[in-house]
Amino acid sequence: MSQRIAIVGAYGSGKTLLSEALSEVTGLPYTQGTAMREPIGGEGKHIWNWTEGELLQLTVKRYAERTLNEAAHPAGFISDGSMIHEWVFAKLRLVLGPNPGTEQSVDSRFRSEVTAAYEDVADNIGKLAVRHAKSAYDVFFHLPIEFPLDEDNRPINEIFRTLSDEVLLPALADTGIPVHTVTGTPAERLERIIEITGLPTVVDIDKALAAVQGK
Repeated sequence: MSQRIAIVGAYGSGKTLLSEALSEVTGLPYTQGTAMREPIGGEGKHIWNWTEGELLQLTVKRYAERTLNEAAHPAGFISDGSMIHEWVFAKLRLVLGPNPGTEQSVDSRFRSEVTAAYEDVADNIGKLAVRHAKSAYDVFFHLPIEFPLDEDNRPINEIFRTLSDEVLLPALADTGIPVHTVTGTPAERLERIIEITGLPTVVDIDKALAAVQGK
């Protein structure tokens, strides 16, 4: 039986470390999409300078990239994030701008008519991502915000992370796919995932973490 596992959570929650280590432990291939905050098409254009149209274009590009990467492993994979993440980033960037400001919820934020129009397009892309996720994954493992964010992740900050989960978690629930929240150290998180999935292990957890952290 294949296992298509997505490790999800806000930025800086430990997804990459856990995904890579879980791949080492289980032998399932690791897959990912390029981070949304990476420069557009090699232009080196900073996130602060993206237009709304460019943001939506990049969302579709990243969505397609992730879909192709995951489809290359029909026997199962460990996904660093999920195709829903691209939409979450786009929605927050549109509504919050480059600086989230306060912890005010996403739904209660003011939108101009232009922003609302772009957000509607983004949300329809999000609906597509949710529909596709229903057949793309078997289980989600959600990592709550337990570790501080590195300074080099700016302009993403703690408020952006909190609001990311505010948007992400309802979308995950809409897929109907099981969502398990795993907490603790990376080793404790891995142990819990192995316990829930029943996956056989090919490498010891401590050795896998040492290998990944030593990269």
